[in-house]
Amino acid sequence: MAVSFASDIVPMFTEMDVTHMGEQSVYLDKYEYMSDPTDNYANANAVYDQVSSGSMPPSWSGEDPWSPAKVQTFKDWMDGGYQP
Repeated sequence: MAVSFASDIVPMFTEMDVTHMGEQSVYLDKYEYMSDPTDNYANANAVYDQVSSGSMPPSWSGEDPWSPAKVQTFKDWMDGGYQP
């Protein structure tokens, strides 16, 4: 089954994630931003790099790092063609 941005990816980000990153012009809940093919999908790739390394969410946020299953779901979305 294809991974969908709206039903699978957006719910993985907390309100804190969306607000904090939006203040830094990183729009985690915006499909157009996350799936932008400009510069080889750099926005989604940058987010993936952060969640897969455990750098996001930051330890000071009080949020748990993403589980391997959540990271894999994000990767599956990317590998599946960035489905809306």
